Amino acid sequence: MDLQEFLAGQAPEYLGTALAVVSVVLIARQNILGWSLGILWAIISAWLAFTRWQLVSDGILYVSYVPLQVYCWISWHRHGSAQEAFRPTWLPRDRQMVLLFSAIAAVVLWGLGVKYLSQHLSWMTAPALLWRDATTTVLSYFAQFLQAKKRMENWLGWVIVNLLGIHIYLLRGSPVYAAQYGFFLILGLFGWWSWHRTGKETAA
Repeated sequence: MDLQEFLAGQAPEYLGTALAVVSVVLIARQNILGWSLGILWAIISAWLAFTRWQLVSDGILYVSYVPLQVYCWISWHRHGSAQEAFRPTWLPRDRQMVLLFSAIAAVVLWGLGVKYLSQHLSWMTAPALLWRDATTTVLSYFAQFLQAKKRMENWLGWVIVNLLGIHIYLLRGSPVYAAQYGFFLILGLFGWWSWHRTGKETAA
């Protein structure tokens, strides 16, 4: 199989899925190496989103994941990925409400922005599943930054993203990436349990 055949088939989807699953498992286990695999997954996924699925918001998300993964790696390295001083915690209730309303406002602004740009930039692909795509993109940003700070709320965001991701990629004809988000959903629940246990142990 030459490179052109490799790129044209489902092999990139399988490779991206494998990298993503291992990355999430490592992060759920608070292993800093997960971020490096996440960078490779983001590059493959960005290429697929733009060239194969016309998911503009997801494509932008995957591209931005590269510096985000670097940021998370630096944050964990600086604090120590599993040290007592950097244990998983919940935000105070008032900050949770601010987070919720900020996320809703960001989804609306993102969706309107993508719609406007797609109508005025000739090179920009018309977005598919605009609002569902915008929701997964924005919540992924929020969850990623919360994950970098080891805030437990990140797992709630990932549950929503993963449920929508299964739906979106089934509609876009990619059962491989739909299955990937199914794995993410299971791993997100495992991640919540693992981080919750760590938080209780270090607080004891």
